[in-house]
Amino acid sequence: MPRPLRHPLAAALLSLGLISTSQASPPANREVALDHAAATKPMDRFFDLSVGADFPGTTGRPENMAQLQIAVGELGFRYVRFHDIFHDKLGTVRKVDGRISYDFSGIDKLYDDLLARGIKPLVELGFTPSAMKTSEQTIFYWKGNTSHPQPGPWAELIEAFGRHLIERYGAHEVRQWPFEVWNEPNLAGFFEGGQSKDYFELYAITARALKRVDPALLVGGPSTAGAAWVPEFLAYCKANAVPVDFVTTHTYGVTEGFLDEFGKRTDKILAVDPNSIIGDVRRNRKEIEDSPYPHLPLYVTEWSTSYSPRDKVHDSYISAPWMLTKLRATRGYAQAMSYWTYSDLFEEPGPPDAPFHGGFGLMTREGVRKSSWFAYKYLNALRGNEIPSTDDKVLAATQGDKTAVLAWDWQHPDQKEMGNGVFFGKPVPNGPASTVKLALRNLKPGAYRLELRRTGYKANDAYTAYLEMGAPKQLDAGQLAKLQSLTQDRPETTRTVTVAKDGLFNFTVPMRSNDITLLTLEPAKQ
Repeated sequence: MPRPLRHPLAAALLSLGLISTSQASPPANREVALDHAAATKPMDRFFDLSVGADFPGTTGRPENMAQLQIAVGELGFRYVRFHDIFHDKLGTVRKVDGRISYDFSGIDKLYDDLLARGIKPLVELGFTPSAMKTSEQTIFYWKGNTSHPQPGPWAELIEAFGRHLIERYGAHEVRQWPFEVWNEPNLAGFFEGGQSKDYFELYAITARALKRVDPALLVGGPSTAGAAWVPEFLAYCKANAVPVDFVTTHTYGVTEGFLDEFGKRTDKILAVDPNSIIGDVRRNRKEIEDSPYPHLPLYVTEWSTSYSPRDKVHDSYISAPWMLTKLRATRGYAQAMSYWTYSDLFEEPGPPDAPFHGGFGLMTREGVRKSSWFAYKYLNALRGNEIPSTDDKVLAATQGDKTAVLAWDWQHPDQKEMGNGVFFGKPVPNGPASTVKLALRNLKPGAYRLELRRTGYKANDAYTAYLEMGAPKQLDAGQLAKLQSLTQDRPETTRTVTVAKDGLFNFTVPMRSNDITLLTLEPAKQ
């Protein structure tokens, strides 16, 4: 949300859409006091619990796994979630001469590859194997079957799957994997008919099958689009004695709709409403608190600026501060916010047709880091205990003698009713923003190495450079090298500073509209 404007006339014009935030007068300084002595609680790392990916046929490829390895190392994600673990691509379920058999070797290879890269599966149970389908309904380029699975064979599959996982990976490991039942069953495209009654019955069959394997396995739902069905789902579980260990749902930041399978819509606008995402998450938390299960964790297993796989806002630097604003405001309400997705190597609407094509990913198909990547990279630098801040666009942490301060600006650009495809299809220059004046207190006296990094317009901003190249459909070696060189996240400031005996250190962070910055202090090497 934009900072207040000092001039009433400018504020009035802005509210009418007659000027953009980049033309408004620079707002007053932000005075931010950070007291190390108050850093008594660990940083809530709900933001890196999980990240999304494409179905196994894509995610299991070497190039996808290579990008996932980078994401784990730089961004700290601990779980990965994707659709259709039982897709026929892996050959898991077969029906021969009327008999169903299982071959879990394809899933084993995929899970082995994940675990070898230091990341666990957040298991989405679905969609329907061909051997258990009740209609020909499919979704996406890779044809996931979304008919209701035959109840008896499905329950047997879930039980066999659970037993196999424990036999292969051990109960201690698999008890750490959340099992989420289906994906967005309130949308008919994802679950034929989109009726809650049908989903609740499928959830009950699935949850009971898992608990027969091991009562300590974690199962939850309803995995709905638009933060829907939470109270109804929990009431059903209570009334029917159905196990539930966590709640999952999804929320996106666009103004209308829920599903854009092939990215055809162009009328969506990045939500101006400062309550987008935040309102859904806080409502779901209240619904859980008012339910028979008030202490269940809430996992938002998909979230992003837009649910369209071809929305150029995903590529813009504007997304980075927007994401940080939403994450800071949902802390304590959600126990996970799983960003959708880590990579543009993603084929729900078909293979990507350009280096930047509005894909969901934090990284392009060629491995170029988007500005949104650096939002998570800077969050990952916040280690140890949180240093409390009253500024709603600052997060800070300290671990040992090292301090990290993440500060950003968020101002909604004036899109003048243009859809994201048009507005973010051209460079979006920045404008003025409040200077951030940091006062760090109770530091240990001594010499420190200070570094300041920045992401924003033409800073870790490969997309603007790509647009200025003419948005080529294919990059030659020189163009790719240039984009990679622009996203090295080199510090703009590096110097040695001294903290005196009073433990006070002051530093001013210049800020432009929609910049995100990371300040780090660590003891200088002698």
